Amino acid sequence: MKHDESLPMRPMTYVAIDTRALARNLRLVRTRLAERVRLMAVVKANAYGHGLKLAAHAFAEAGADWLGVSTLDEGIRLRQHGLQLPVLVFLPALDREVEPLVEHRLTGTVVACDQVPVYAEAARKLGHEAGVHVYTDAGLGRLGSDDSLPDLLTAAASYPRVTVTGVYTHFGPGGSGTMLEGLDALRPGASARAFGALAQNAVAGAGLGRVSVHCAASELLLSMPETHFDMVRAGTLLYGQLPPGAADDAPALQKTFELRSHIVAIHSLPKGSPVGYGGEFVTGRDSRIATVPVGLAHGLGVTPESLGRSLRQIAGSYLRRRRARRGISDRGPWGYVRGQQVPVVGRISMDQCCLDVTATDAQVGDEVALDTRRVTTSAAIPRIAVEL
Repeated sequence: MKHDESLPMRPMTYVAIDTRALARNLRLVRTRLAERVRLMAVVKANAYGHGLKLAAHAFAEAGADWLGVSTLDEGIRLRQHGLQLPVLVFLPALDREVEPLVEHRLTGTVVACDQVPVYAEAARKLGHEAGVHVYTDAGLGRLGSDDSLPDLLTAAASYPRVTVTGVYTHFGPGGSGTMLEGLDALRPGASARAFGALAQNAVAGAGLGRVSVHCAASELLLSMPETHFDMVRAGTLLYGQLPPGAADDAPALQKTFELRSHIVAIHSLPKGSPVGYGGEFVTGRDSRIATVPVGLAHGLGVTPESLGRSLRQIAGSYLRRRRARRGISDRGPWGYVRGQQVPVVGRISMDQCCLDVTATDAQVGDEVALDTRRVTTSAAIPRIAVEL
């Protein structure tokens, strides 16, 4: 639709974030938890592309108990945005980062015994306690050290100004290197249940008091309630994305994110006309082609390398290019204009893409929604709270 003149002027290109949907999704996830289980809303990676400030405030107001981030910078930004909830920083801090982490009353992740005295010194210097969660590797192989969990907890317990408030690990989704089906024996291929027992025994052995044990992220949260322990970490669920293979009774999550822009030009091309660099798409009919100022720099058409490509996908890509030369575009990304789905045609360039709007009555100035991956959508694009 065209811009409503009664509304404040929005940017040419922006990301619409439905903060009400974010809050509703969190409340839906909360219904899957026992009353005693706390809920950490994970807002790392710019809140999975949604904008740290918008998402964190939505989750805090909806009743999140904790917030989780990857880096010290993200944690400090939460404090600058007025968030006072407990915040866990997942990545171990470098020595030079520990003092600002403690100063901003963030909770750090400790993976090695030699990190503990650095926290103790920062706490002594600042005059208040340093809160930490101890992380142990359970087969994913990304973080951890040669120090055992009992040794880590004993080291932390020996410094009076270092307070251990949590023990945790992380199991990746199915196919990521740790098996959610078997999960038996700690290191390698740890079981969530075995981890819970190990953590409780190690906490007791170190003489620590109340410590939160957590290992369940989105997939375990839905599939294995017995792994909820004291807290769960909800990430993709809060942003409307169910894990692969979710059960039929999975919560009815709501859409939270939409990249929007506007049509800046439309022109008519006869059948057989190339569109975009390389002429990879050729019109199969007399066509109306719309130009939208969104391209690779905005994240359109960008795929994370970690997704990989199978031989079947490579073959499919080749066949799609062949069909495009005959004017057939049957695979995304897609655009949506005046309530109709339209294909992105031609090679996406750095700052522009083309839509085939032949079957619509689209006009210059119309607003367009575009399919894009949230985490590859440029953080430089403004995020605006809009009800989707």
